[in-house]
Amino acid sequence: MKIRDIRLYLAADQGGTGATSGNIARRGWVTQLQVANPMSVYPAYAAERRSWMGPGQDHYAIEIETDGGDMGVCANYYGGPMACAIIDQHFRRFLIGQDPFDTARIWDQMDRASLPYGLGGLTAMAMAGVDLALWDLKGKLAGLPVYRLIGGATKPEGIRCYVTTHPDCAAGWGERGFLGVKVAAPWGQESGHDGIASMAAMLARLRETLGGGTELMVDCYMSWSHDFALRLAERIRGLDIKWFEDPLPNGHAAAANRALRERIAPVGLAVGNLEFHHRAFAELLDASACDVIQPEVHWIGGLTPLLWIAAYAGRHRVPVVPHGPNVYPFHFVMANAGSPYAEFVTGGDGRGPAQIFDLLLDQPLPVEGRMHLPDRPGFGVRLNFERLRPYRGEAAA
Repeated sequence: MKIRDIRLYLAADQGGTGATSGNIARRGWVTQLQVANPMSVYPAYAAERRSWMGPGQDHYAIEIETDGGDMGVCANYYGGPMACAIIDQHFRRFLIGQDPFDTARIWDQMDRASLPYGLGGLTAMAMAGVDLALWDLKGKLAGLPVYRLIGGATKPEGIRCYVTTHPDCAAGWGERGFLGVKVAAPWGQESGHDGIASMAAMLARLRETLGGGTELMVDCYMSWSHDFALRLAERIRGLDIKWFEDPLPNGHAAAANRALRERIAPVGLAVGNLEFHHRAFAELLDASACDVIQPEVHWIGGLTPLLWIAAYAGRHRVPVVPHGPNVYPFHFVMANAGSPYAEFVTGGDGRGPAQIFDLLLDQPLPVEGRMHLPDRPGFGVRLNFERLRPYRGEAAA
């Protein structure tokens, strides 16, 4: 059995700018409500979370077909036409004619071959699409869901989830069975003292609204400074905040994160958003720079390196709670004993369980705070071709 063909797709309404309807955040609370972002320090990009994003944040999808007609698929909400170009013009040579079960070798070849321009970013997003489609294909060929290929069901009662939403939409989530609520921070370092005061007041209101039985976390989206995080942590010490997630910009940030972690305790530190290579996570773990590690399967190159990261995190006794809003991380969490729960990013108005990513069909939703995965082969999802158009080699607009 050999790989015969690769087909690539973009979102049908994708304009290639990242700030258009092609982006995952094209509607709902993610775009309509204030969320601080890494570019909020520049006023032109502070009002809307997606305004700073480029074509690397557009959707794409991939099909990998064998000579027997079997098909593995993946939809990635980042990468867009640039990732498609990398797959089409470079990675294709490592796939056509190869055994689809040789995922480790194929991943290593993509990684080595892209060293002159890779080690993260769009290259990792392209690698992730290939790798996840191959795992989907392997599951279908074996007649098994992916989680059974990588460890089986460590949580047969279902995966406990926390929900990610906007603070304006958080009321009511404490009564739905979820482990906790993670809120997107509306204010970052650009807002200075007033932003610290606003964050503290907002978290106090949420703790009162949610009650003491619901975990409360903050997604800082790399928009804070060391000073902002420290001063806020001091103000909220009595509110039982579980963690700050990625307060500092990532990328060779192990030392900075370790220093911050030591000073914000008992608030924990979760890191991993927009870290792109498994070596970066090894550095964070070796430096004791986090309480929770959060690799994003779509950004680190796929499931293959996620398994390596999990094995290394297990040595450090650090839980792996992947970042991400669709079905792929749930299969990993189900199979990994070192992942006690998972993230569910709700879409729409943020007030009830809703999918945020519509390029995939048959995605499960959590019930009473737990995710139950169907027993369908592969990842158990299909591409939504009503939302896709073929990639024809076009460059990003």
